[in-house]
Amino acid sequence: MATLEQLREKKRELEEKLYAGDLSVEPALEHVDNAIASRTRTIQHSQKRLAAVKEAVNRGVSVEEAKAGKPKSAARKKAEARAKKPVNRF
Repeated sequence: MATLEQLREKKRELEEKLYAGDLSVEPALEHVDNAIASRTRTIQHSQKRLAAVKEAVNRGVSVEEAKAGKPKSAARKKAEARAKKPVNRF
């Protein structure tokens, strides 16, 4: 997968060809624009996930739990709470 910088360089090259009068690069330029937008969204999402993990670790959550990031279902939370309680054996 191309890096964002490689995609931007490719876009500059295609724009230079377009400005020189080569209209055949328009579809490729549009494709590169879409790839840049997609890559930017991916990077932003990764940065948000990383920030969330760092924040969770600062709060004392283990790294593995913080990376999982999926909230536990209410049923699973209740089952874990029941498992931690001592059993009443009367």
